[in-house]
Amino acid sequence: MKAPPQPRLWPNQARPLAPVGLNLPMKPNKRRLQPWPDLRVKRPPLALSTSGTILVFSSLAAIKSRARKEMEAEKKNMDHNIDSFSYSQEENTSAEVPSQLATSGIFFQCPMIGLEVLPQEEWHIKIEEFIKEQMKDDPILQSILLIQNCNHNRTKVEECIKLLVTYAENIIRNKDEEKYRKVRLTNKTFVEKVLPIKGAIEFLESIGFVKKRLMYQEQEEDFLVFPEECLSNLASVQTTVDDLQSAERIQLVLDRNAQVLLPSQASKQVSLPPEFFIVSTAEIKAEYQKRTEKLESEMILKTKNMRMKEQNRYKSNYKYCLIRVKFPDCLILQGTFSVNEHLSDVLEFVKESVFDEERPFKLILPSGSTFSSEHENMTLSELNLVPTTVLLFTNDPPENNEEHPYLKDELMALVQ
Repeated sequence: MKAPPQPRLWPNQARPLAPVGLNLPMKPNKRRLQPWPDLRVKRPPLALSTSGTILVFSSLAAIKSRARKEMEAEKKNMDHNIDSFSYSQEENTSAEVPSQLATSGIFFQCPMIGLEVLPQEEWHIKIEEFIKEQMKDDPILQSILLIQNCNHNRTKVEECIKLLVTYAENIIRNKDEEKYRKVRLTNKTFVEKVLPIKGAIEFLESIGFVKKRLMYQEQEEDFLVFPEECLSNLASVQTTVDDLQSAERIQLVLDRNAQVLLPSQASKQVSLPPEFFIVSTAEIKAEYQKRTEKLESEMILKTKNMRMKEQNRYKSNYKYCLIRVKFPDCLILQGTFSVNEHLSDVLEFVKESVFDEERPFKLILPSGSTFSSEHENMTLSELNLVPTTVLLFTNDPPENNEEHPYLKDELMALVQ
């Protein structure tokens, strides 16, 4: 008999730790990461009954009835349209998250370490702690992982790796020349490209370099020196350099931060958290210029190509987007996506959320426009679904099981 499928765990439910591994070209049974034993989900878990079922704070029928009453009230007021998603583009600078935010922030999971749901900055701290704790007996792997995961300017990381590789390869190719086995710590290139990168000094020390005081221009200075007795281990140095170049970063996975909204909640104007925006110094300085250009652009006739370029420039201001799916029973499912994710990811999110996963469904725009199979491989940015969009859920045939809402019980428990 086929085993029943495992239930999907949502962000506010406790999860087991995932097995840990790393895609590095290393010898078997060596340098294996182990799960960190003390990770726990910070969000409060859903209450469970003695039978193991989720206790919904109100009956499903009551929620459904409340949603219908709210929708009827909304229909009486033509000024409010739930099929639109109004939001403010102004960044919120308050230290506390106000109630009008569409979502409390951007959250991630890290399957390699555990399935906690945390903001990105908290994961950066936890990943560094994890590497230092788990790799304390393997300084080579520890330094490689620190370089790859604990420095967030990828351009500077790549420049540092390139320079570290150059140091090592110069020794391998010119082992009889002493000048290639010394690195002055006050050298301008070293100070700018190696010193600021976490794990870089530790990497050089792990392959054999040691700190020494040597004479330089009639005064003593600090150097990293590769000892002559380590020249017999150059094959190991080459292997370590290959590991550094081929190592992969520990990946974070965007959490959907699923929410289920009633019509009255979804009809309110909302603001997007600052994490949704890509804000650079250049963009801030150019804000005044943009406003001037907008006034000028309204006075000229634009070609279709010009309008598309302006639209793409506007969409590039966002890293994430909110997708809301309105169901026929008037409830709205909300999820967070990267602008570079595809429509197929939205469809998968909805499929995992509905009570009947096997039943075919479609998502359509409030205007009535539908998506074809070709659209499924397009990004949300390409489909103009950024930064916020409402999609309508429809079944084929369009009917619902009156005994149960469209969404799963664990999602219905999120209704407030």
